[in-house]
Amino acid sequence: MKIAVIHNLSPGGQKRCLQQQIKILSKKYIVDLFTLSSTDDSFCPIKPYVRKHFTVQLSKPVGFWNYLKTVYDLLPRAYQNLAELINRGNYDVAFVGSCWLTQSPYILRYLKNPSVYFCHEPKREFYESIPRSYHPARYWISYPFRYPIKMIDRLNTRSATRVLVNSSYSKSVIDRVYGVNSTVNYLGVDTKVFKSIGDKKQKYVLSVGNLSLLKGHDFIIRSLNRIPENIRPKLIIIGNGGVEKDELIRLANKLNVTMEIHEKLNDQDLVSYYNRASAFLFAAMGEPFGLVLLEAAASGIPIIAVGEGGVREILTKMPNTVLVKRDEKVFAEKLISYLNHPKNDISKLQIAYVKKYWSWEKSVGQLDRVLTETLV
Repeated sequence: MKIAVIHNLSPGGQKRCLQQQIKILSKKYIVDLFTLSSTDDSFCPIKPYVRKHFTVQLSKPVGFWNYLKTVYDLLPRAYQNLAELINRGNYDVAFVGSCWLTQSPYILRYLKNPSVYFCHEPKREFYESIPRSYHPARYWISYPFRYPIKMIDRLNTRSATRVLVNSSYSKSVIDRVYGVNSTVNYLGVDTKVFKSIGDKKQKYVLSVGNLSLLKGHDFIIRSLNRIPENIRPKLIIIGNGGVEKDELIRLANKLNVTMEIHEKLNDQDLVSYYNRASAFLFAAMGEPFGLVLLEAAASGIPIIAVGEGGVREILTKMPNTVLVKRDEKVFAEKLISYLNHPKNDISKLQIAYVKKYWSWEKSVGQLDRVLTETLV
């Protein structure tokens, strides 16, 4: 099989997923990569795993009006040019990732080849009430100018031959939003990278995710405030971008929660933070999947998570984890119980469970079957 891979992803979980998918697929098939010239490949690079890399020129937009011109004029033309390269290249199938500018990329409209679009989530701002503290007035003033993207994203998604999603929760949302019949393809974790390395535990708890209120870091800060100061652990947040950093710092200072924020860590440092944490805390709002939960579990640390979105599909049977409702008091009580009575013996069961049920080989095996079926 000859596969054309297209994406315009920012650093984060979706990019890590695509890297793992291509890393495995490229061992079996011919894989070429197609991106815009401004696409960031520094985080979880994909180019080392493909045969050839093709680009079309498009600068990253700077400023709001330039952003609008790019999305409505320059971007579709750039994707048309990419599609022409693929259409002439005798590819069997196109495997398409998201575009940070529109969510689903325009290229889905222009491909003559069968296409499989991995839709991790819809463009949530058009379908949910998302908390924000960063220039909310500016956001709502600009909203009418961005609203056409909702229809662009919908048309692009419906142009795909097949749509893959990362959880049953995501399927329920995406099928309703776009009017498609998507297929669930659960993700995985690289247990050769994310693993227990025997680092000594330290008195901090860990939260990982973009620095936005949607990731629930503020909920965790308020929950920690409910723990007596003499036993309250430090909070470490690791993120790759996001605009709510100042709000999180302000809230932590106000509630007397000791907090550190670290950004853009390499995998080695990230694994070390996982291993040294007393517990991993997760409170993202309506998270479609939660890849960081698998990373934490593969590292063998206790997990306390708000059971929303696709989180239950990962953690319901996972050893060494607790699911709670979105209640700061309950969340704090569960954390205190874990800190007072650590269950380190369960971590081996947790790691074994992850290896058995959440490997990338299992995930990409299903992806491989979908790609093959799309050719029929």
